[in-house]
Amino acid sequence: MITEADIKFPDIPFRKTAVLVVIGLALYLAFLYFLGLGNVQDVLLHTNYRYMALAILVSLMGNLFHAAGWWTLLKGMKYRISLFKAYLIYLSSTFFVNLIPTAAISGEVAKVYFIQKSTPDTRFDKTIAAGLMSRILEIFPTAIGVVVGVIYLALFYSVPQWALAFCFIIAGLFALLALGVLVVLLDNKLLIRLASGGFRLLGRIFKKKDFTAMSDNLILVIKQFDESLRSLTRRPKLIAAALLLIFIAWCFDMTVAYIAFLAVGYQVSVFFVITVFSVMVILQLLPTFLPGGLGFIDILMNIFYRAMGVPQEAAAGATIMARFVTLWFLTALGGVITVYLMKAYGKTAENSQKEA
Repeated sequence: MITEADIKFPDIPFRKTAVLVVIGLALYLAFLYFLGLGNVQDVLLHTNYRYMALAILVSLMGNLFHAAGWWTLLKGMKYRISLFKAYLIYLSSTFFVNLIPTAAISGEVAKVYFIQKSTPDTRFDKTIAAGLMSRILEIFPTAIGVVVGVIYLALFYSVPQWALAFCFIIAGLFALLALGVLVVLLDNKLLIRLASGGFRLLGRIFKKKDFTAMSDNLILVIKQFDESLRSLTRRPKLIAAALLLIFIAWCFDMTVAYIAFLAVGYQVSVFFVITVFSVMVILQLLPTFLPGGLGFIDILMNIFYRAMGVPQEAAAGATIMARFVTLWFLTALGGVITVYLMKAYGKTAENSQKEA
């Protein structure tokens, strides 16, 4: 068995890394401002600030419930971690997801790192299993929301056929992707074959280096991971509890988009917002290699809003407002929390706080 002693998580030199995080965050926000949305200042100056504050609060609540769904799975693994710490780590992972756009992989790596460094009696394979299961569960309410929303729009709105078809295709593909990933993860033999094939390929590329030991260790980790993931899937009540919390989080996420329209003084149907914003959430999972899907997501949101009859000014304003809350604000907050977590837990796991 591979133990935690066999998997070394490097210490973080706090001062140097904190400076890099702050510089990266400053460059990121500057990039958003100057290249992302040129008229953002005008929109934010003329928006209703009570709605903006409400949207920020709702967004924080949504992330709290996302974190709670993941935390429920961790607690199912007998982890001694508080919901508050899980929430901080989840917000930090959002910073990495937006800063390093790799289909949310960077965020999962950050979550695993801070969990392993800060929480006693953890196992690497269990932490990964809980994170992957959480990500898979998050896809389903979004995909279902798209399908329900599209049916509603098709019945009650004059929406272009290409827009409806695009929404259906995106929702279906990602629902199938989630199921496919789960099937592969539960196929231990397939995972081992893929890992072995990957190391054989590395051996052919780097002929002077021996990857045998690394391959053997990874296969052991995969076997332990398989048991950890199956221990979750064998507990339907635990999965149902996590899915319920994630569904509540999704409702908060959709509410942010609805409030964005209220903030710019335009009334829309709830199902209208659910459809477009759910598609955007799914598309943000694509590895576009643009920070936060900048430009790509904003343009698509505007196109879909306009295609569904929203005036240009309202479409642009609601897009800027929603992205300000879900991208700018959460990225900045996640960066600050990342600095705190590096200071608190970046050195050793021995200094971690004892939590019930």
